Amino acid sequence: MKKIFSSILVCAFVLLAQCAFAQEDEPRFPGCDDPADVDCADMKMMQFVFSNLKHPDGNPGGEVVASFMVKSSGELTSVSIVESLTDACDQEVIRIINLMPAWLPAKADGAATDMEWELVVKFTAK
Repeated sequence: MKKIFSSILVCAFVLLAQCAFAQEDEPRFPGCDDPADVDCADMKMMQFVFSNLKHPDGNPGGEVVASFMVKSSGELTSVSIVESLTDACDQEVIRIINLMPAWLPAKADGAATDMEWELVVKFTAK
């Protein structure tokens, strides 16, 4: 039950973070038939996070906000923690981002471009 609740919270935070900064030509998580389908890309990213996230023992519960650059090649670089929870939780979020496949890059004037992105991951107390 805690895992389901945690998953729902992560979904909500990911969607809120991305909706707050929604633009037409943002980078997208891959795996959708229509590359412009933001909802599908968000769902694919949440599924990836849920299936790979390991909640560290002893975490107090809360959220980690991470930032990373989606390069014009789709590669994810410059991963950093914007809001920390614990070292173990922070490292878990960094691990998840480093596991992600290349994204579909942002576009400006029709050309692929670098763009910074944030991911919010909520942890339940353990």
